[in-house]
Amino acid sequence: MISTKKTKPKGVPILMDIITLIKVLVSGLLDAEEDFLEHLDTFSAFEETVHELTDKMAADFLGLALTNADKLIRESGKRKSSYTIQRRRQRTLISSAGDITFTHTLYRDNKGRTRCLLDELIRLPERERFTPVAEAKVLNEAEAHSYQHAAESIKTNGQTITKTTVMNKVHSIEKEIPEMEELPKEKKACEYLYIEADEDHIHRQADGKEQGCFMGKLVYLFEGKEEAGNGRRKLVSPFYFGGLYAGTAQNAALWEEVDTYIREHYDQDALKCVYINSDGASWIRAAVNYVGKSKLVADRFHLMKYINRVARYTPEEENLTKGRFYKYIYKNKLLAAKKLLTRIKSHCAGSERAVEECRTYLTGNWESIQRAFHDRHVLGCSAEGHVSSVYSERMSSRPMGWSETGTDRMCRLRCFIRNYGREKVVELVNYRRERELSAMAMEATGTDGMIDEPQRKRYTQKQKEVQRYAEALHGTITRNSTVRKILAIREQIGNI
Repeated sequence: MISTKKTKPKGVPILMDIITLIKVLVSGLLDAEEDFLEHLDTFSAFEETVHELTDKMAADFLGLALTNADKLIRESGKRKSSYTIQRRRQRTLISSAGDITFTHTLYRDNKGRTRCLLDELIRLPERERFTPVAEAKVLNEAEAHSYQHAAESIKTNGQTITKTTVMNKVHSIEKEIPEMEELPKEKKACEYLYIEADEDHIHRQADGKEQGCFMGKLVYLFEGKEEAGNGRRKLVSPFYFGGLYAGTAQNAALWEEVDTYIREHYDQDALKCVYINSDGASWIRAAVNYVGKSKLVADRFHLMKYINRVARYTPEEENLTKGRFYKYIYKNKLLAAKKLLTRIKSHCAGSERAVEECRTYLTGNWESIQRAFHDRHVLGCSAEGHVSSVYSERMSSRPMGWSETGTDRMCRLRCFIRNYGREKVVELVNYRRERELSAMAMEATGTDGMIDEPQRKRYTQKQKEVQRYAEALHGTITRNSTVRKILAIREQIGNI
């Protein structure tokens, strides 16, 4: 019976030199290939073995590179003149390839402070357990899946990653996220821009129990809509803003962010109007006080809901009632619409609440309703669909409760990924770390040029030995090894 047991990668001491690492990797790969060629039905195990071997090599090499960098710093003339060695110790980080272990040196500077120059130079906070790439992977997984799933997405050798670890990483995202791309040298010339906004009601958790909801606000700016096939349309150049933004001051800050983005990216001389689709919520209506050249546009979907609720109280002529409302809207006859509401309230029992809510909505939004029906530049609103895809599928459609910080940061993270892509999350991580290091007064001041040019050249020269080894390696793959592979294949073909 042919064994399907997966070949285990051989253990590799962390602090090997690069040539030894390559030897072990190549040896492991050749052994795995030989086993596979003898048992071709074990391809899945072969694939996993190769993946483990290369990941192990990557992790060991990263640890070796950091240890070598620490050695170069230790031998630097600049270091010797300003920093006194205290002790060396090992540090282990969780990386995308697995655990990496390296040696770093603690120093005392001229002011008596303890410094770890390697950590400062690679921008690594003292208690940080993750590399930036590994942390970005965790955040990307957490954005789409549960914290537990994200915790299980990173493999380690003995280190523990829990869902609480992932939650803390999400909570540590900076509340104020800067733009991750340079401002355009030439601003876009658009006559009309569009804003749609809505909120998602996210279950609030306190003391382990659900208690009410948070309102996650979503705003997105775009230049128009275009056909995407199958009768669907997509937004042109969308940009998303999101978070809790609770209270008047925070809501003002949200719309000021939107206005700043518009002014930085669009030519104000060319811009004629920014249309803001609104369901009538006060936080959205406030936008016109902060966003330049903006006008509110009523969301037809919410208008239809108010009218339909009232029309249901006239079951024998429901469609006729709807038609009358829309006729008055098209002809800009608010007074006639109000009189119709009064008649329905007088003759239809139980309609009082629906009538008054509709009256309030029509009266408070009549100008934006007229704009929705008569301004040819206005586009239809798709805010509820976007809230569903940006927030609901991760946050409110699942039976879970969220903390205030977790809600806000997850809203911001999901908007960030839609604006810049998943590959930019590592820059978000690095931004947070820079802020953390600055707050702890751990700037790498005075450490620039710690590894001088002659040191780098000497180190590079030593690494050229690897090239000579690669040439010699070719000769280790002997003819006899090739013959064994051919015979193994022939034997299996004969058994078919």
